[in-house]
Amino acid sequence: MLSLVGPYRPSRSSNKALNVLKTVIFLVAFWLVFLYIIPMGISILEIEVGIQRFPPLMRVAPIGLLVFSLISLWSALTLAVNGNGTPLPFDTASRFVTSGPFAFIRNPFMIATTGQGVSLGVALGSIPVIAYVAIMLIVWYFVIRPAEERDLEKRFGDRWRAYARAVRAARPRLTPYRQR
Repeated sequence: MLSLVGPYRPSRSSNKALNVLKTVIFLVAFWLVFLYIIPMGISILEIEVGIQRFPPLMRVAPIGLLVFSLISLWSALTLAVNGNGTPLPFDTASRFVTSGPFAFIRNPFMIATTGQGVSLGVALGSIPVIAYVAIMLIVWYFVIRPAEERDLEKRFGDRWRAYARAVRAARPRLTPYRQR
């Protein structure tokens, strides 16, 4: 059974093309389930129940969706190419990655996913969708992130600890991190 909180296993594949393919399939499946099916189900339920919606901000939301989707894609592909793995817990990067978006923030994929979800909630004019995204963020921050970080510390030791001291989990740096 797949566990989102471990054990994390480094990818055995050194084939970058295969890692990119697995990563793209993962992203499409993830976006389909967590950023389309579930939010649309919430939105439909919200309409059926008669929950008041706010006016969608259609000029802002698509920009947010595009920007955060590109950051998500950049993060996932950085893991696939530079980390020799994927964002999947059972096929995670076997090399420590501090390049690309990871030079600015430790968890760019989750921050981007949160931005995508909020943008979708704004596009739908749906407070329940935004609440769903907030719950996902809380679960990630307090359950998934600590497990991932324990695994990274175990696998990469001092390199991980130096990186974690210099790069925050959820707030970007203004300058890129440089490994010493």
